[in-house]
Amino acid sequence: MNENVQGRAMGTEVRKTGFVYLIGAGPGDPELLTLKAQRVLDIADVILYDDLVSSDLVAHFSAMKIYTGKRKNCHHFEQDAINQEILRHARDGKIVARLKGGDPFIFGRGGEEIEVMRQNGIDYEIIPGITAAHGASAYTEIPLTMRKISSSVAFCTGHPVSKLHVPNTDTIVYYMVASTVREVLDAVAKKGWSDTTPVAVVQNATRYNQNVLIGSLGEFRREEKPVYSPALLLIGENISYFIKENWYSKKKKVLLAGGDAAQFKTAEYVRVYFPCKQAEAVDPLVVARCMQNIEQWSVLFFSDEFAVKYFFKTLLESAHDVRHLSKTRICAGNTAVALALQQYGLKADLVLKVYDDVSIFDLLQAEGITRSDILMPMSTLVDDYLLNALEKAGNKVTALPLYSLDRPENEEPLDLDFIDEIYFSSVNCVRHFKTIYTVLPERILVKTADEKTQAEYLKSFF
Repeated sequence: MNENVQGRAMGTEVRKTGFVYLIGAGPGDPELLTLKAQRVLDIADVILYDDLVSSDLVAHFSAMKIYTGKRKNCHHFEQDAINQEILRHARDGKIVARLKGGDPFIFGRGGEEIEVMRQNGIDYEIIPGITAAHGASAYTEIPLTMRKISSSVAFCTGHPVSKLHVPNTDTIVYYMVASTVREVLDAVAKKGWSDTTPVAVVQNATRYNQNVLIGSLGEFRREEKPVYSPALLLIGENISYFIKENWYSKKKKVLLAGGDAAQFKTAEYVRVYFPCKQAEAVDPLVVARCMQNIEQWSVLFFSDEFAVKYFFKTLLESAHDVRHLSKTRICAGNTAVALALQQYGLKADLVLKVYDDVSIFDLLQAEGITRSDILMPMSTLVDDYLLNALEKAGNKVTALPLYSLDRPENEEPLDLDFIDEIYFSSVNCVRHFKTIYTVLPERILVKTADEKTQAEYLKSFF
Protein backbone atom coordinates (compact mmCIF):
# COMPACT_ATOMS: atom_id res chain seq x y z
CA MET A 1 0.00 0.00 0.00
CA ASN A 2 1.50 3.35 -1.01
CA GLU A 3 2.01 6.16 1.48
CA ASN A 4 -0.96 8.29 0.39
CA VAL A 5 -3.44 5.36 0.42
CA GLN A 6 -2.12 4.07 3.74
CA GLY A 7 -2.47 7.52 5.28
CA ARG A 8 -6.13 7.80 4.21
CA ALA A 9 -6.88 4.29 5.53
CA MET A 10 -5.48 5.23 8.95
CA GLY A 11 -7.43 8.49 9.00
CA THR A 12 -4.34 10.67 8.87
CA GLU A 13 -3.63 13.39 6.36
CA VAL A 14 -0.61 12.78 4.13
CA ARG A 15 0.80 15.77 2.34
CA LYS A 16 1.53 15.06 -1.31
CA THR A 17 4.83 16.40 -2.59
CA GLY A 18 4.91 18.01 -6.01
CA PHE A 19 7.40 17.68 -8.84
CA VAL A 20 9.92 20.13 -10.31
CA TYR A 21 10.94 20.35 -13.96
CA LEU A 22 14.11 22.31 -14.69
CA ILE A 23 13.63 23.46 -18.29
CA GLY A 24 15.80 25.23 -20.83
CA ALA A 25 13.76 27.69 -22.92
CA GLY A 26 16.47 28.35 -25.50
CA PRO A 27 18.26 31.63 -26.23
CA GLY A 28 15.31 33.85 -27.22
CA ASP A 29 13.38 32.71 -30.28
CA PRO A 30 10.21 31.17 -28.75
CA GLU A 31 10.06 28.56 -31.52
CA LEU A 32 13.31 27.01 -30.30
CA LEU A 33 11.48 25.54 -27.29
CA THR A 34 11.63 21.73 -27.43
CA LEU A 35 8.53 19.56 -27.82
CA LYS A 36 9.15 17.96 -24.43
CA ALA A 37 9.42 21.35 -22.75
CA GLN A 38 6.15 22.43 -24.35
CA ARG A 39 4.37 19.27 -23.18
CA VAL A 40 5.51 19.82 -19.58
CA LEU A 41 4.64 23.52 -19.61
CA ASP A 42 1.12 22.57 -20.75
CA ILE A 43 0.55 20.55 -17.55
CA ALA A 44 2.48 22.75 -15.10
CA ASP A 45 0.68 24.44 -12.21
CA VAL A 46 3.38 27.09 -11.73
CA ILE A 47 5.98 28.54 -14.11
CA LEU A 48 8.91 30.45 -12.62
CA TYR A 49 10.61 32.12 -15.56
CA ASP A 50 13.78 34.14 -15.99
CA ASP A 51 14.57 37.49 -17.53
CA LEU A 52 15.64 36.12 -20.91
CA VAL A 53 12.50 34.03 -21.40
CA SER A 54 10.12 35.98 -23.65
CA SER A 55 6.70 36.91 -22.28
CA ASP A 56 4.96 35.81 -25.49
CA LEU A 57 6.35 32.32 -24.89
CA VAL A 58 4.96 31.95 -21.37
CA ALA A 59 1.69 33.58 -22.41
CA HIS A 60 0.76 30.40 -24.28
CA PHE A 61 0.47 28.41 -21.04
CA SER A 62 -2.29 28.54 -18.42
CA ALA A 63 -0.15 27.97 -15.31
CA MET A 64 0.44 30.61 -12.63
CA LYS A 65 3.39 32.67 -13.85
CA ILE A 66 6.04 34.12 -11.56
CA TYR A 67 8.74 36.36 -13.00
CA THR A 68 12.10 35.69 -11.30
CA GLY A 69 14.36 37.75 -13.57
CA LYS A 70 17.95 38.49 -12.62
CA ARG A 71 20.35 40.84 -14.32
CA LYS A 72 23.56 42.37 -13.10
CA ASN A 73 22.81 44.78 -10.22
CA CYS A 74 19.06 44.41 -10.84
CA HIS A 75 17.61 41.26 -9.29
CA HIS A 76 13.86 40.83 -9.11
CA PHE A 77 14.54 37.63 -7.13
CA GLU A 78 17.81 36.66 -5.48
CA GLN A 79 18.86 33.06 -6.11
CA ASP A 80 18.08 31.94 -2.55
CA ALA A 81 14.60 33.43 -2.88
CA ILE A 82 14.07 31.56 -6.17
CA ASN A 83 15.10 28.31 -4.50
CA GLN A 84 12.63 28.87 -1.68
CA GLU A 85 9.85 29.75 -4.14
CA ILE A 86 10.43 26.49 -6.01
CA LEU A 87 10.35 24.53 -2.74
CA ARG A 88 7.22 26.29 -1.50
CA HIS A 89 5.15 25.34 -4.54
CA ALA A 90 6.57 21.81 -4.74
CA ARG A 91 5.69 21.21 -1.07
CA ASP A 92 2.16 22.34 -1.87
CA GLY A 93 1.91 19.38 -4.26
CA LYS A 94 2.19 21.42 -7.46
CA ILE A 95 3.91 20.67 -10.73
CA VAL A 96 6.58 23.38 -10.91
CA ALA A 97 8.26 24.39 -14.16
CA ARG A 98 11.48 26.30 -13.57
CA LEU A 99 11.97 27.90 -16.99
CA LYS A 100 15.43 29.28 -17.73
CA GLY A 101 16.92 31.00 -20.76
CA GLY A 102 19.29 28.86 -22.83
CA ASP A 103 20.24 25.60 -21.15
CA PRO A 104 19.98 25.11 -17.36
CA PHE A 105 23.43 23.53 -17.08
CA ILE A 106 25.42 26.06 -19.11
CA PHE A 107 25.86 29.15 -16.91
CA GLY A 108 22.24 28.76 -15.83
CA ARG A 109 22.71 27.81 -12.16
CA GLY A 110 20.84 24.59 -12.80
CA GLY A 111 23.33 22.65 -10.69
CA GLU A 112 22.63 24.88 -7.68
CA GLU A 113 18.89 24.44 -8.00
CA ILE A 114 18.91 20.65 -8.27
CA GLU A 115 21.21 20.54 -5.23
CA VAL A 116 18.44 22.29 -3.29
CA MET A 117 15.91 19.74 -4.59
CA ARG A 118 18.16 16.87 -3.52
CA GLN A 119 18.66 18.28 -0.03
CA ASN A 120 14.90 18.69 0.45
CA GLY A 121 13.74 15.38 -1.05
CA ILE A 122 11.93 16.94 -4.02
CA ASP A 123 11.65 14.84 -7.17
CA TYR A 124 12.76 16.58 -10.34
CA GLU A 125 13.56 16.17 -14.02
CA ILE A 126 15.88 18.17 -16.26
CA ILE A 127 14.87 19.15 -19.80
CA PRO A 128 17.78 20.65 -21.75
CA GLY A 129 17.50 23.68 -23.99
CA ILE A 130 19.46 25.21 -26.85
CA THR A 131 22.26 27.22 -25.28
CA ALA A 132 22.99 30.76 -26.44
CA ALA A 133 26.26 29.79 -28.16
CA HIS A 134 24.48 27.26 -30.39
CA GLY A 135 21.67 29.70 -31.18
CA ALA A 136 24.07 32.55 -31.98
CA SER A 137 26.16 30.27 -34.18
CA ALA A 138 23.16 29.11 -36.23
CA TYR A 139 21.51 32.55 -36.54
CA THR A 140 24.74 34.29 -37.62
CA GLU A 141 26.15 31.46 -39.77
CA ILE A 142 29.33 31.48 -37.69
CA PRO A 143 30.36 27.82 -37.26
CA LEU A 144 31.74 26.96 -33.84
CA THR A 145 33.83 24.20 -35.41
CA MET A 146 35.16 24.03 -38.96
CA ARG A 147 37.27 21.35 -40.58
CA LYS A 148 40.95 22.40 -40.85
CA ILE A 149 40.19 25.63 -38.95
CA SER A 150 38.55 24.88 -35.60
CA SER A 151 38.46 21.40 -34.10
CA SER A 152 37.82 22.57 -30.51
CA VAL A 153 35.57 25.09 -28.80
CA ALA A 154 35.28 26.26 -25.20
CA PHE A 155 32.46 28.03 -23.35
CA CYS A 156 33.58 30.54 -20.71
CA THR A 157 32.00 33.27 -18.60
CA GLY A 158 33.00 36.91 -18.90
CA HIS A 159 32.95 37.64 -15.19
CA PRO A 160 34.26 38.14 -12.62
CA VAL A 161 37.18 39.84 -14.37
CA SER A 162 39.51 38.77 -11.57
CA LYS A 163 39.02 35.11 -12.56
CA LEU A 164 38.83 35.20 -16.36
CA HIS A 165 39.88 31.94 -17.96
CA VAL A 166 41.52 31.80 -21.41
CA PRO A 167 41.58 28.17 -22.51
CA ASN A 168 43.91 26.66 -25.10
CA THR A 169 41.37 26.05 -27.84
CA ASP A 170 40.58 27.08 -31.43
CA THR A 171 37.33 28.91 -30.67
CA ILE A 172 36.24 30.61 -27.46
CA VAL A 173 32.71 31.70 -26.62
CA TYR A 174 32.35 34.05 -23.65
CA TYR A 175 28.92 34.42 -22.06
CA MET A 176 27.71 37.49 -20.13
CA VAL A 177 30.20 40.03 -21.50
CA ALA A 178 28.06 43.17 -21.89
CA SER A 179 30.18 45.08 -19.37
CA THR A 180 33.48 43.20 -19.64
CA VAL A 181 34.35 42.89 -23.35
CA ARG A 182 37.49 45.03 -23.05
CA GLU A 183 38.77 43.12 -20.00
CA VAL A 184 38.11 39.74 -21.63
CA LEU A 185 39.95 40.72 -24.83
CA ASP A 186 42.88 42.09 -22.84
CA ALA A 187 43.15 38.75 -21.06
CA VAL A 188 42.99 36.88 -24.38
CA ALA A 189 45.71 39.12 -25.87
CA LYS A 190 47.96 38.50 -22.87
CA LYS A 191 47.68 34.77 -23.61
CA GLY A 192 49.30 35.38 -26.99
CA TRP A 193 46.32 35.61 -29.34
CA SER A 194 47.12 37.80 -32.37
CA ASP A 195 45.59 41.25 -32.87
CA THR A 196 44.31 40.01 -36.26
CA THR A 197 42.21 37.23 -34.71
CA PRO A 198 38.57 37.64 -35.85
CA VAL A 199 36.12 38.63 -33.10
CA ALA A 200 32.31 38.81 -33.07
CA VAL A 201 29.90 40.17 -30.49
CA VAL A 202 26.35 38.80 -30.85
CA GLN A 203 23.67 40.73 -28.99
CA ASN A 204 20.15 39.33 -28.46
CA ALA A 205 21.02 36.08 -30.22
CA THR A 206 18.07 34.48 -32.14
CA ARG A 207 15.74 37.38 -31.29
CA TYR A 208 14.14 39.82 -33.73
CA ASN A 209 16.67 42.48 -32.65
CA GLN A 210 19.77 40.31 -32.99
CA ASN A 211 22.78 42.49 -33.76
CA VAL A 212 26.28 41.34 -34.75
CA LEU A 213 29.47 43.38 -34.39
CA ILE A 214 32.46 42.08 -36.34
CA GLY A 215 36.11 43.08 -36.14
CA SER A 216 39.54 41.94 -35.06
CA LEU A 217 40.82 41.47 -31.54
CA GLY A 218 43.03 44.54 -31.95
CA GLU A 219 40.18 46.70 -33.30
CA PHE A 220 37.87 45.79 -30.44
CA ARG A 221 40.61 46.59 -27.91
CA ARG A 222 41.36 49.98 -29.47
CA GLU A 223 37.80 51.13 -30.19
CA GLU A 224 35.05 51.67 -27.66
CA LYS A 225 32.05 49.79 -29.06
CA PRO A 226 28.84 49.84 -26.99
CA VAL A 227 27.69 46.33 -26.07
CA TYR A 228 24.28 45.64 -24.56
CA SER A 229 23.03 42.64 -22.59
CA PRO A 230 22.48 39.85 -23.41
CA ALA A 231 25.69 39.47 -25.37
CA LEU A 232 28.11 36.74 -26.42
CA LEU A 233 31.74 37.22 -27.45
CA LEU A 234 33.12 34.79 -30.05
CA ILE A 235 36.84 34.60 -30.79
CA GLY A 236 38.50 32.47 -33.49
CA GLU A 237 39.45 32.16 -37.15
CA ASN A 238 36.10 30.55 -38.01
CA ILE A 239 34.43 33.95 -37.56
CA SER A 240 35.89 34.97 -40.92
CA TYR A 241 33.08 32.88 -42.47
CA PHE A 242 30.44 35.34 -41.23
CA ILE A 243 28.40 37.04 -43.96
CA LYS A 244 26.18 40.03 -43.27
CA GLU A 245 23.38 38.84 -45.59
CA ASN A 246 22.81 35.49 -43.90
CA TRP A 247 19.60 33.48 -43.81
CA TYR A 248 18.28 35.14 -40.66
CA SER A 249 19.12 38.73 -41.54
CA LYS A 250 17.14 38.37 -44.78
CA LYS A 251 13.88 37.67 -42.94
CA LYS A 252 11.38 40.50 -42.46
CA LYS A 253 10.60 41.32 -38.83
CA VAL A 254 6.84 41.88 -38.45
CA LEU A 255 5.30 43.22 -35.25
CA LEU A 256 1.88 41.65 -34.65
CA ALA A 257 -0.12 44.05 -32.50
CA GLY A 258 -3.01 42.18 -30.94
CA GLY A 259 -3.24 39.21 -33.26
CA ASP A 260 -1.82 37.12 -36.06
CA ALA A 261 -2.64 36.66 -39.73
CA ALA A 262 -1.98 33.85 -42.19
CA GLN A 263 -0.02 36.13 -44.49
CA PHE A 264 2.76 36.44 -41.87
CA LYS A 265 3.20 32.71 -41.24
CA THR A 266 5.46 32.14 -44.22
CA ALA A 267 9.20 31.49 -44.01
CA GLU A 268 10.09 35.06 -44.99
CA TYR A 269 8.87 36.49 -41.66
CA VAL A 270 10.06 36.62 -38.07
CA ARG A 271 6.95 37.28 -35.98
CA VAL A 272 7.22 39.61 -32.98
CA TYR A 273 4.22 39.92 -30.68
CA PHE A 274 3.10 43.13 -29.03
CA PRO A 275 2.38 41.70 -25.57
CA CYS A 276 -1.04 41.66 -24.00
CA LYS A 277 -2.20 39.84 -20.91
CA GLN A 278 -5.46 38.85 -19.29
CA ALA A 279 -6.86 41.52 -17.02
CA GLU A 280 -6.53 40.94 -13.31
CA ALA A 281 -9.08 43.62 -12.52
CA VAL A 282 -12.03 41.82 -14.17
CA ASP A 283 -14.78 40.96 -11.69
CA PRO A 284 -14.73 37.12 -11.48
CA LEU A 285 -18.33 37.05 -10.27
CA VAL A 286 -19.53 38.88 -13.38
CA VAL A 287 -17.54 36.53 -15.62
CA ALA A 288 -18.85 33.44 -13.79
CA ARG A 289 -22.44 34.66 -14.01
CA CYS A 290 -22.14 35.26 -17.77
CA MET A 291 -20.62 31.84 -18.35
CA GLN A 292 -23.19 29.98 -16.25
CA ASN A 293 -25.99 31.68 -18.19
CA ILE A 294 -24.27 31.62 -21.55
CA GLU A 295 -27.34 30.28 -23.35
CA GLN A 296 -29.46 33.32 -22.45
CA TRP A 297 -27.75 35.51 -25.07
CA SER A 298 -29.04 35.16 -28.59
CA VAL A 299 -25.90 36.70 -30.12
CA LEU A 300 -22.18 36.53 -29.30
CA PHE A 301 -20.20 39.36 -30.88
CA PHE A 302 -16.38 39.15 -30.96
CA SER A 303 -14.59 42.36 -31.86
CA ASP A 304 -11.01 41.00 -31.94
CA GLU A 305 -8.92 37.83 -31.83
CA PHE A 306 -7.92 38.14 -28.18
CA ALA A 307 -11.60 38.27 -27.22
CA VAL A 308 -12.02 34.91 -28.94
CA LYS A 309 -9.02 33.39 -27.17
CA TYR A 310 -9.98 34.51 -23.67
CA PHE A 311 -13.68 33.77 -24.11
CA PHE A 312 -13.09 30.10 -24.89
CA LYS A 313 -10.49 29.80 -22.16
CA THR A 314 -13.05 31.13 -19.68
CA LEU A 315 -15.86 29.03 -21.16
CA LEU A 316 -13.93 25.80 -20.65
CA GLU A 317 -12.91 26.81 -17.13
CA SER A 318 -16.60 27.16 -16.29
CA ALA A 319 -17.25 23.53 -17.36
CA HIS A 320 -18.99 24.57 -20.59
CA ASP A 321 -18.06 24.04 -24.24
CA VAL A 322 -19.23 24.95 -27.76
CA ARG A 323 -22.32 22.74 -27.42
CA HIS A 324 -23.79 25.42 -25.15
CA LEU A 325 -23.60 27.86 -28.08
CA SER A 326 -25.71 25.76 -30.47
CA LYS A 327 -28.62 28.24 -30.41
CA THR A 328 -26.45 31.36 -30.37
CA ARG A 329 -25.61 33.45 -33.43
CA ILE A 330 -21.88 34.09 -33.71
CA CYS A 331 -20.66 37.41 -35.13
CA ALA A 332 -17.10 38.50 -35.95
CA GLY A 333 -15.78 42.05 -36.13
CA ASN A 334 -13.56 41.25 -39.13
CA THR A 335 -12.12 38.40 -41.20
CA ALA A 336 -9.21 37.78 -38.80
CA VAL A 337 -11.70 37.24 -35.96
CA ALA A 338 -13.69 34.82 -38.12
CA LEU A 339 -10.52 32.80 -38.74
CA ALA A 340 -9.78 32.75 -35.00
CA LEU A 341 -13.28 31.35 -34.37
CA GLN A 342 -12.68 28.56 -36.87
CA GLN A 343 -9.85 27.30 -34.66
CA TYR A 344 -12.53 26.49 -32.06
CA GLY A 345 -14.76 24.77 -34.61
CA LEU A 346 -17.15 27.69 -35.13
CA LYS A 347 -18.10 29.41 -38.35
CA ALA A 348 -19.24 33.00 -37.86
CA ASP A 349 -22.85 33.68 -38.92
CA LEU A 350 -21.90 37.29 -39.69
CA VAL A 351 -18.55 38.89 -40.49
CA LEU A 352 -18.39 42.68 -40.54
CA LYS A 353 -16.86 44.09 -43.72
CA VAL A 354 -18.33 47.58 -43.39
CA TYR A 355 -17.23 50.11 -40.82
CA ASP A 356 -19.46 53.18 -40.71
CA ASP A 357 -22.56 53.63 -38.54
CA VAL A 358 -25.05 53.60 -41.41
CA SER A 359 -23.57 50.53 -43.13
CA ILE A 360 -23.35 48.52 -39.91
CA PHE A 361 -26.93 49.47 -39.03
CA ASP A 362 -28.18 48.38 -42.48
CA LEU A 363 -26.25 45.10 -42.24
CA LEU A 364 -27.63 44.30 -38.79
CA GLN A 365 -31.14 45.06 -40.00
CA ALA A 366 -30.69 42.83 -43.04
CA GLU A 367 -29.39 39.98 -40.89
CA GLY A 368 -32.16 40.35 -38.33
CA ILE A 369 -29.81 41.28 -35.49
CA THR A 370 -32.11 43.81 -33.85
CA ARG A 371 -33.68 43.88 -30.41
CA SER A 372 -31.38 41.01 -29.47
CA ASP A 373 -29.52 40.24 -26.25
CA ILE A 374 -25.87 40.45 -27.27
CA LEU A 375 -22.89 39.37 -25.18
CA MET A 376 -19.72 41.11 -26.32
CA PRO A 377 -16.46 39.58 -24.99
CA MET A 378 -13.82 42.27 -25.20
CA SER A 379 -10.86 44.00 -23.61
CA THR A 380 -11.03 46.53 -20.81
CA LEU A 381 -10.73 49.19 -23.54
CA VAL A 382 -14.34 49.58 -24.75
CA ASP A 383 -14.82 49.84 -28.51
CA ASP A 384 -17.41 52.62 -28.31
CA TYR A 385 -17.80 52.79 -32.08
CA LEU A 386 -18.95 49.18 -32.39
CA LEU A 387 -20.91 49.21 -29.14
CA ASN A 388 -22.90 52.28 -30.25
CA ALA A 389 -23.61 50.76 -33.66
CA LEU A 390 -25.04 47.60 -32.06
CA GLU A 391 -27.18 49.56 -29.61
CA LYS A 392 -28.42 51.87 -32.37
CA ALA A 393 -30.06 48.79 -33.94
CA GLY A 394 -32.09 48.33 -30.76
CA ASN A 395 -29.93 45.60 -29.28
CA LYS A 396 -29.20 45.20 -25.58
CA VAL A 397 -25.44 44.77 -25.34
CA THR A 398 -23.64 43.33 -22.32
CA ALA A 399 -19.94 44.11 -22.42
CA LEU A 400 -17.77 41.38 -20.91
CA PRO A 401 -14.17 42.57 -20.36
CA LEU A 402 -11.96 39.47 -20.26
CA TYR A 403 -8.47 40.85 -20.83
CA SER A 404 -6.46 44.03 -20.76
CA LEU A 405 -3.82 45.38 -23.10
CA ASP A 406 -1.34 46.05 -20.29
CA ARG A 407 2.33 45.33 -20.81
CA PRO A 408 3.90 42.91 -18.32
CA GLU A 409 6.01 44.76 -15.76
CA ASN A 410 9.18 42.96 -16.82
CA GLU A 411 8.67 43.50 -20.55
CA GLU A 412 11.37 45.57 -22.22
CA PRO A 413 10.32 48.23 -24.76
CA LEU A 414 10.29 47.03 -28.34
CA ASP A 415 13.16 48.24 -30.52
CA LEU A 416 11.30 49.56 -33.54
CA ASP A 417 14.58 50.10 -35.41
CA PHE A 418 14.60 46.34 -36.06
CA ILE A 419 10.96 46.14 -37.19
CA ASP A 420 10.11 46.09 -40.92
CA GLU A 421 6.31 45.80 -40.75
CA ILE A 422 3.52 46.27 -38.21
CA TYR A 423 0.12 44.58 -38.30
CA PHE A 424 -2.70 46.07 -36.22
CA SER A 425 -5.58 43.66 -35.63
CA SER A 426 -8.07 46.09 -34.09
CA VAL A 427 -8.82 49.71 -33.24
CA ASN A 428 -8.05 49.13 -29.56
CA CYS A 429 -4.62 47.74 -30.40
CA VAL A 430 -3.80 50.90 -32.32
CA ARG A 431 -4.91 53.03 -29.38
CA HIS A 432 -2.95 50.99 -26.87
CA PHE A 433 0.15 50.97 -29.06
CA LYS A 434 -0.08 54.75 -29.38
CA THR A 435 0.04 55.18 -25.58
CA ILE A 436 3.51 53.59 -25.54
CA TYR A 437 5.02 54.42 -28.94
CA THR A 438 4.04 57.91 -30.03
CA VAL A 439 6.08 57.92 -33.26
CA LEU A 440 6.71 55.21 -35.86
CA PRO A 441 9.82 55.15 -38.07
CA GLU A 442 8.79 56.18 -41.59
CA ARG A 443 10.38 53.12 -43.19
CA ILE A 444 8.02 50.70 -41.36
CA LEU A 445 5.23 49.30 -43.53
CA VAL A 446 1.91 49.26 -41.64
CA LYS A 447 -0.92 46.83 -42.41
CA THR A 448 -4.30 46.59 -40.68
CA ALA A 449 -7.06 43.99 -40.33
CA ASP A 450 -9.80 46.22 -41.74
CA GLU A 451 -10.75 49.72 -42.88
CA LYS A 452 -11.82 50.86 -39.43
CA THR A 453 -8.45 49.90 -37.93
CA GLN A 454 -6.70 51.60 -40.85
CA ALA A 455 -8.65 54.81 -40.18
CA GLU A 456 -7.69 54.68 -36.49
CA TYR A 457 -4.02 54.17 -37.40
CA LEU A 458 -4.06 57.19 -39.73
CA LYS A 459 -5.80 59.31 -37.10
CA SER A 460 -3.36 58.27 -34.39
CA PHE A 461 -0.05 58.65 -36.21
CA PHE A 462 -0.67 61.38 -38.79
